[in-house]
Amino acid sequence: MTKVWATAALVAVSLGFAPLRSAAQQEPPQPPPEPPAQQETATAYKPPLRGAPGGRVGGATRGTVKPVTPLPTVDLIAPDTHTGLTTSATPTLYFYVSGRVSYPTRLTISAPMQPAPIIETNIPSPPAAGIYGIRLGDYRVRLEPGIVYTWSVSIILNPNAPSRDIVASASLARVPPDPGLDTAAHAAPPVRRAALYAGAGLWYDAVAAASEAAALDRHAALDALINEVGLVAAAGYDRQTSR
Repeated sequence: MTKVWATAALVAVSLGFAPLRSAAQQEPPQPPPEPPAQQETATAYKPPLRGAPGGRVGGATRGTVKPVTPLPTVDLIAPDTHTGLTTSATPTLYFYVSGRVSYPTRLTISAPMQPAPIIETNIPSPPAAGIYGIRLGDYRVRLEPGIVYTWSVSIILNPNAPSRDIVASASLARVPPDPGLDTAAHAAPPVRRAALYAGAGLWYDAVAAASEAAALDRHAALDALINEVGLVAAAGYDRQTSR
């Protein structure tokens, strides 16, 4: 997993003052400088018009567990009111934890009408608070088009008491790619690519591109996307650690 999200300013501009000149001495106006490539387009997510029902459910302590130290919460980086889309058969999925996880952590992906999950496996437990990525290609999982999957990240507090697990879940669907969009996105730098995918309603593709751009824009695109779906704590923590 990789640790890894425009509303913050990317470049600081200082204003200076100079002595005024007479009209005869004034130089012709200069065109404004072109903005850097990563500032070309704001990353604004536009949900699909006919999005499948679904959304995100956050994970917190359940049952009567009384741990010695506070338990972390888990949030999946996903839309909160509808199913997030991707064009990839093996997308990277992201989640946020509020603190170190000292218990086993599990990824589960299930499909409707299938009695068993398509994958249920332990993943590395996050060593600290932050945003983490799960590359489905590493687990030999391929999503089929047209199926609304449910994916979840669980913290297993007690293997013999599943009802006490901390579980966060969200829905996910693969859709056919748009050749024109893919051509433009593949030729664009990461921040621009994130904006293109976000504008087309491809949530998981936009988040992956914004994560790739994090070193270039100080997480601005990633944090803008996270804020748009109501994950204020995750965006605030990521913005703070990116400084």
